[in-house]
Amino acid sequence: MNRICLIVNEEKDTEHSVVNVIKSYLEKSNIRVDIVSHKAKATADEETDMAIVLGGDGTVIRAAKSIAGKNVPILGVNLGTLGFLTEVEKPKMYQALDAVLSGNYNIEKRMVLEGQMGAEERSLAINEVIVGKRDLGRMITMSVWVNDELMDTYVADGVIVATPTGSTAYNLSAGGPVLSPNMAALVITPICPHSLNKRSLVLSSDDSIRIQVEKTRESYVDEATVRCDGEVLWELETGEVIFIRKAEETFDVVTIHGVGFYEKMRSKLNRF
Repeated sequence: MNRICLIVNEEKDTEHSVVNVIKSYLEKSNIRVDIVSHKAKATADEETDMAIVLGGDGTVIRAAKSIAGKNVPILGVNLGTLGFLTEVEKPKMYQALDAVLSGNYNIEKRMVLEGQMGAEERSLAINEVIVGKRDLGRMITMSVWVNDELMDTYVADGVIVATPTGSTAYNLSAGGPVLSPNMAALVITPICPHSLNKRSLVLSSDDSIRIQVEKTRESYVDEATVRCDGEVLWELETGEVIFIRKAEETFDVVTIHGVGFYEKMRSKLNRF
């Protein structure tokens, strides 16, 4: 371990009190430390051995996208509320740093989605891609195709396509199942479907998905937005299509020995 990038959310570490403590601690072991804002477009590069992200789940997601494809694993330190994607709580920060310095950790490669609309540049999603209604008070109709075969048609507020990592996020709130983060799978979950028999479906991670906006009523055009991890990227109307598939990039997560996924799930999701 020679070089570590500290990606800090200044809104949660306003005076850099946490990041400076970590920097000093690592430099005592002759580690080169770079401090970067979570808002920076360029964060860690290929010469970085690890990125330690200080913030919450949103900070981790943004950092993961900025270093996607560079094979730089991420260790998240929770300075937020829930912090399901963060591995370490602030009180156990020094224990985690010692584990990193001694090599007592694992790296998990997790699936990432990519969404693409027409000739637009593709976008990566760590948690999910959502096709949802543009306006309140109106449902939209969407046909979902898997490997060019019609899977189902939903009249709903939207459809979530989530990774195993994202299965504990919006997918869970919408009634979808929790997937083990190492599964080679993705899950499709309708949002408030206008039918009692519409449920989530778990697919292979090798499946290719196409979602087309249809027409709920002849009197108007259905309008939708596409969000990748909460960020609005595209707007769709009746007849338009979004393609979703597994990306070549992975989300590489540093896990500390002794902290398992199910323990984290119990402790964090049972808070509320």
